[in-house]
Amino acid sequence: MTKPDMGNRSKRWRPRKWARGLYRRINPGFERHVMWLPEAQIGYFRVAKAANSSIRTALALAFDLTSAAGRRPSKDAFWAEQDRDRVWRMRPAAYALHPATRAGWSFTFVRHPVSRLYSCWNNKVVENPVLLPRMAEMGITRGMDFDAFVEVVARTPDAKSEIHLRSQTSIVSWRGRVLPDFVGRVENVEADWNHVRYEIQMRCGIDPGPMRRHNMRGQTGPEIAETLSPETRARIATRYAEDFRLFYPDDAEAERD
Repeated sequence: MTKPDMGNRSKRWRPRKWARGLYRRINPGFERHVMWLPEAQIGYFRVAKAANSSIRTALALAFDLTSAAGRRPSKDAFWAEQDRDRVWRMRPAAYALHPATRAGWSFTFVRHPVSRLYSCWNNKVVENPVLLPRMAEMGITRGMDFDAFVEVVARTPDAKSEIHLRSQTSIVSWRGRVLPDFVGRVENVEADWNHVRYEIQMRCGIDPGPMRRHNMRGQTGPEIAETLSPETRARIATRYAEDFRLFYPDDAEAERD
């Protein structure tokens, strides 16, 4: 897009408000999914439907983060309220390029693509009385069955997907590189969270403590795939091929069979 002629005006040109909004909507990298704690030099890459609420709650308690408005740490508004010297919400590109993060340590948690997608459908499409706007824009309708839901998700690329449906790879990667130093898995949450606790304690002397379960639907595991049709499983395997390749390689071929 060509910038308009500013004449003698010295003020730097910025896109109009509607253009900035459009950019946010079509570019998943615009969203700030990295919670960087400058004092501790710890970063968390948040992945929706992968123990995200539990992890953010644990971090808020461990680092004495509060909300004057009474918001809960599981909500994005809580983190937006924090002073930048306590929490810096960053895009993956900013994290990768900023000098301050190079001496730090970061982590994320991922979830098996089938159980993550099924949990999202059950929570956001079946249980919730109101559908998220971005899901409606994708063509998802409240109460639709799982097979139809997967069809919609499978034909929608990450750039146009609601965050709960975006591939985990797109959230934690930049230019083909997985950025977090440690990738835990929800299926192994107790052992992997203990590793996170150890790393944080060794680096800044703070123990986040045991993970408190918030909004975690642990009963929906990878075994749900056994109840799905081969067509639905194949669509999920294709849509989330990079998630399987990077984080669940042992299951990649099984989902295609």
